[in-house]
Amino acid sequence: MNEARLRSLLREAPIPVSEDSERRGLEVLEAALAEREPRRAPVTSPRRLALALAVAALLGALLLSPAGAAVRDWVDDVLTTAPRPGPGLAKIPGGGRLLVQSRSGPWVVQADGSRRLLGNFEEATWSPRGLYVAAASGRTLTALKPDGTPRWSLSAAAPVSDPRWSPSGYRIAYRSGGGLRVTDANGTRDRLIDPAIAPVAPAWSPLGLSQLAYVGADGSLRFADGESRRMIERARALPGIKRLEWAGETLLEASATALQLRSISVSKLAQGIEVGPPRGLPLPAGATVRDATLSPDGEKVASVLGVRGRLGPRGLVVVFDDGGGGRRLFNAPGRLSEVAWAPHGGRLLIAWPSTDQWLFLPTGRGEGRSVSEVSAAFAPGARVASFPRIEGWCCSGWIGQRG
Repeated sequence: MNEARLRSLLREAPIPVSEDSERRGLEVLEAALAEREPRRAPVTSPRRLALALAVAALLGALLLSPAGAAVRDWVDDVLTTAPRPGPGLAKIPGGGRLLVQSRSGPWVVQADGSRRLLGNFEEATWSPRGLYVAAASGRTLTALKPDGTPRWSLSAAAPVSDPRWSPSGYRIAYRSGGGLRVTDANGTRDRLIDPAIAPVAPAWSPLGLSQLAYVGADGSLRFADGESRRMIERARALPGIKRLEWAGETLLEASATALQLRSISVSKLAQGIEVGPPRGLPLPAGATVRDATLSPDGEKVASVLGVRGRLGPRGLVVVFDDGGGGRRLFNAPGRLSEVAWAPHGGRLLIAWPSTDQWLFLPTGRGEGRSVSEVSAAFAPGARVASFPRIEGWCCSGWIGQRG
């Protein structure tokens, strides 16, 4: 099928008005494009990238036509062209600082793009205002400045993982072996909260209180006081839960195939918590949840999903509002792996390992940016560089915090 014929078909196609119609329309477009390729030739990664560029060029021409104007909203919602990649890591679009985990350890990336390796640590997390970083290595938890200067270290009885600094800046929660522990932010008064929990990172109350949410070894959702160690509330967690996050008055639970939200009401005086019923978010049929995270105000969820298309695996970025409605922000060939909100909440950082890129996408109007050669930026001198992991985009906070 030639380009003129494909353009004609798109002009004549009716405007879809439902999720089902959008899905069918995308399948038609993918099938038409597949017919342009010789069927006997295997589709390799370079060919897929070339095909994606051809699609972008065709859609660009279409959107400039009168007929294209009629379907512009549908095309924008279903198939978005990636921003042109920039030559390596430069300044961070939207500002702030990044904490990035590589094979050699965590890096701090400043707003101007300069970066520093903090040391041989396996995981790291920001303090609430980005004055410090808590990092884990083996059975050791260490607090250090963003320039790599250590402040203190403590040794645990079992390997340390998933450190999380409280929004107040006064406490750090972490997993040690199969248990959950909390230490003061100066490394003193280390205490056991629960001896047996699931391998899911805990989540602090966003109000700066000592309340902590986590998943018990039995799969229950639990709330405890990180200061008194008192159990406050329990509920049934999402089956197969892999991620837990708390922002605003919303708790996000994510598994490999589902996302759900709960409203959380906190009584400061009674130190009590009221846990609302779960609300599932609608996902495309057969979708796999790669990553999901709450916006800083807790009113939106950004998710990275994996789906199967006729041309192979695809990645979707879907943003859900507080009412549960989803908006497709980006759709690309290959695998998208992570998503992080900018501190101000107006931009997303998307990891695209199959193209070795980071995408900085606005959640509203604005220009997207792309950074190429990400792996090499965090593996200087390495013959084979692995794609790094995003640990955090700093910093949002409130007056009165310590960290």
